[in-house]
Amino acid sequence: MGLTRSLVESYAETLTALVAVDNNTSGFIKDTEGWRVLAASAVAVTHTGNTSETALATITIPAGAIGPNGTIRVTALTTNNNNANIKTTRFRWDTISGTDFLGYATTTNVTHQPQRTIWNRNSASSQISVPAGITNPFAAISIAPATAAINTAVATTFVITGQLANAADTVTLESYLVEIFYKA
Repeated sequence: MGLTRSLVESYAETLTALVAVDNNTSGFIKDTEGWRVLAASAVAVTHTGNTSETALATITIPAGAIGPNGTIRVTALTTNNNNANIKTTRFRWDTISGTDFLGYATTTNVTHQPQRTIWNRNSASSQISVPAGITNPFAAISIAPATAAINTAVATTFVITGQLANAADTVTLESYLVEIFYKA
């Protein structure tokens, strides 16, 4: 029992020391060994009552967090009421009016789990991804990829939004996961 407790305490001290050394000023732990969860939530956020595009979640991407060849992957679960009116979920990078990487409009589909992977292209200011209007990012498509020029060397924001054609409808962000893969 004494040996096990000693090993656990030693591991905890080592981990604490590594985190303290590896943290930058924003508190982000840089990791060059694989995917890291940057943000996640399963607290539902509902938009109703107006037809304006509304932020449902805003995630800060720390400066330099993905590197010039890195990747960001965003997965969400959304729901909405079932009728003929359009309810739209968007993934925007660099503010609520920024580049639209997902523009999923639905009427009668009640549940949707969109995902986007966005890559830096050997530059902290050049990105590529599946076009915004594509609902299945894994299908073969005949549309050119989406591109952007967002400076990821500085802190940016990623915004998940909802917009309604009829203010009486609802769109709900049920959960989201934002992952990053750092690559120099």
